Amino acid sequence: MFSCGAWMGRNLPLSLTRGLAGMMGLAYALMHASRVEGVRRNLQLLNPAIDNKRSRNLFREFAKTMADYFHIATRAPDEAVKIIKERAGYEHLETLYQQGIGALIVTAHLGLFELGGLLMAQSNFPAAVLTLPEPSGDLMAWRAQARQKWGVETIETGADKFVFLHIAKRLREGCFVAALIDRPTSFAPTPVMFPNGTANFSTGILLVAAQCGVPVVPTTMVRQDDGFYRAEVFAPIYIESRGTREETLQFYSQKIADTLMPTLCAHPEQWFQFVPLS
Repeated sequence: MFSCGAWMGRNLPLSLTRGLAGMMGLAYALMHASRVEGVRRNLQLLNPAIDNKRSRNLFREFAKTMADYFHIATRAPDEAVKIIKERAGYEHLETLYQQGIGALIVTAHLGLFELGGLLMAQSNFPAAVLTLPEPSGDLMAWRAQARQKWGVETIETGADKFVFLHIAKRLREGCFVAALIDRPTSFAPTPVMFPNGTANFSTGILLVAAQCGVPVVPTTMVRQDDGFYRAEVFAPIYIESRGTREETLQFYSQKIADTLMPTLCAHPEQWFQFVPLS
């Protein structure tokens, strides 16, 4: 499926691949009611009024975002980055880079988050992306190669307990390391408050940033009505002890969630959560 998508992204106009992908995403949603119900429960954490129709639309938006991903992955970086039309708060990253300070870039499964790595690499910022193993080794290699073409390192997390030493090393070297934190893992997830409930985030990586003395920088990347993306970089957050390890993670996890919340609430159908969050 990735090979087919890459072929379409390489050879067809983006407007056409988005249209085809959107129809496929909606068709999938109509045939998988239980998946739509799971997505609806997640989205209602943001807004209890979200119904099945809007939840089905998330699948269409996800498919269109995948079309965008294939588009950027099969083009030269200078061409691919043109899909980003607006940048807000980008001076935060520029200041850290000029000072030689690394940072943990945190975001949600919102919009085309892979674009963040491309944007940083195009600014000559040293960048790395944390990722869990893909279901297929070939798929893992495909995505890593796409990032490598942009000049972005892939750091696979998972069973290797020593990977955090490598992450810490890269942060201390001034690298911007990007991580997704809004999906729970089996290891000590942190509950955060949403407008209509509680979701579990995976935020242990924040302690690595604290140990390295580098800031945590929340970011978002969402598609606007005109089809282009808006990148937003929020003010850096330095992790300081708030008591116990759990209390520290709780405080800063909530602070990050509160920072991302307005964008999540404004674009719920681009919050691609397909597993239970609470």
